[in-house]
Amino acid sequence: MKSYLLQKIKDDPEFIEELGKLIVGLASVPQNIRDFSESSAAIGWFFTTESFMGNMKKAFDESQEKLDSYMIEEINYNYSKIKESLLQNHEKRKHILSVAFDLHEQNNWIACIPLFLSQTEGIFSENVGSLLFSEHEQRKEKLQERFKDKAGEYMPYLYTPFESKTQFSAGISSASENKKKNGPNRNGILHGSRKHLDYGTKINSYKCISLLSYVSMVFTFLELENLDTHP
Repeated sequence: MKSYLLQKIKDDPEFIEELGKLIVGLASVPQNIRDFSESSAAIGWFFTTESFMGNMKKAFDESQEKLDSYMIEEINYNYSKIKESLLQNHEKRKHILSVAFDLHEQNNWIACIPLFLSQTEGIFSENVGSLLFSEHEQRKEKLQERFKDKAGEYMPYLYTPFESKTQFSAGISSASENKKKNGPNRNGILHGSRKHLDYGTKINSYKCISLLSYVSMVFTFLELENLDTHP
């Protein structure tokens, strides 16, 4: 991953600047933006590398259905960029992520969603040392440890969604129709629960891409910062 990032910076000097602008932008926003990122995570949506926060907030303020439609449209519009970024940033996972995206493009939601979920958790665990969808108390502790040098800067805005209670990480019993509107349930899906056999939907696949892109974006930026600080 480091070799790719170094090459990316060399080939495209604007890459780190553009990513940095997004993160620094988060630093300058008020508390209500942090609240928004938590609220949007609660209904299954996360910033991608190509997101426009203002547009997301506007759609969110209208209705959950409006945000659902907007995010699907936004991800479709930026799909190639999001996919390329993920495949390049996670070279060791490329053979699995490629299959997941192929299945998504074939509308095979049942098959691609478990792959997206497992790789998202793998990337998170690799960088934090705890699991994204379980180990809640350990995750909070590890996140604070991981981002302690960023306290008071922009990082608290970034890891807020990781501490939020979401349908992704809820227990298998979180199986009502209202709960399922908020995203796929990782535990129910990967454990094959009869309560979650209806997970294979278009919107759930897009929500998985949204989360995967967000997790990748956060830790890619940290990696870039480390390279910049310790060339």
